[in-house]
Parts: sequence; C-alpha cells; structure tokens
Amino acid sequence: SSGINAEYGDSGNTARAMVGMSYYDGCNNCVCGGMGSAGCTRMFCVSKCNYKNWDMVRGWAAQGDGIHVYDEKAGCPKICSCTNRGVIDCHDQDGVDNCIYN
Repeated sequence: SSGINAEYGDSGNTARAMVGMSYYDGCNNCVCGGMGSAGCTRMFCVSKCNYKNWDMVRGWAAQGDGIHVYDEKAGCPKICSCTNRGVIDCHDQDGVDNCIYN
C-alpha cells in the first residue's frame, strides 16, 4: 500500500488523501486516519447534494454543479446535477433519465 487511505468525492471525481492529510469532502472537514478511516466534522449540508460517484465514493456537490453520479437503484453511471433544492436530478434536457457508459 502507498499510504493512501481515504477516498472522497470532489465535484464527481475521486480524490485520494494520504494518512494525516486534511481534506474537504464538499461539506465536512476531514483528516485521513489509518486503515481506511477518516475523522470528519458531522455537518449535514442541506443546501448541497450527497451522492456516490462513478467510483462508488461518497461526496457532496453544490447547487448547480454537474456531477458524475452512480445510480445504485438503476445500477449504472449517470451525469446529473444538484438542484437548488439540494436534490440530485439526472434527467437530460428532454426529460430522459438514462444510464451512460464510459
């Protein structure tokens, strides 16, 4: 192992933190611990969207952000946005909610 122990979502992309490194997951300030653990503030950001990205890593997105989301219910990746209500919307301009494959 290279000492990487935490993965976190950053605008839909996966970022990696080394042991002892501080990072921001889009909502909380965190510190990377040992053995895959992280210590984070316990804020719930009601004006942001919590999601799982294409790498299956959790993160937070700001309203208006376009993000790469893994839709667990549909079992596929999608390109979505975080609405002004703090809700993930995966519909395209025609109102279609399709899976994409990269």
